[in-house]
Amino acid sequence: MHEQLKQQFTERIVALQQRIDSIHQDFADGRHADWSEQAGERENDEVLNALESEAKVEIQQLSNAIMRINNGYYGYCQTCGEEIAERRLEVQPAAIKCIKCAD
Repeated sequence: MHEQLKQQFTERIVALQQRIDSIHQDFADGRHADWSEQAGERENDEVLNALESEAKVEIQQLSNAIMRINNGYYGYCQTCGEEIAERRLEVQPAAIKCIKCAD
């Protein structure tokens, strides 16, 4: 089961990295000469920056989860050491705390 999770996490990391690469390409394409279009592009840049930041955070979380799988700590709360509920891991696969400690 853990090997399947590692594969899923790895696939998600690749997809997120592709998204980041696409965002970088969009920035590299430059700006239009028209001022009104530039204003819209600046707003778009803010959204792209936010998406890139979120992708980087998720990549880090998934990478850490893979490391925990490799070390035998995946699915255990880093605070109390108890097992994290399976339902919690289904919703948040990179969870590092049980629901009690996450509050």
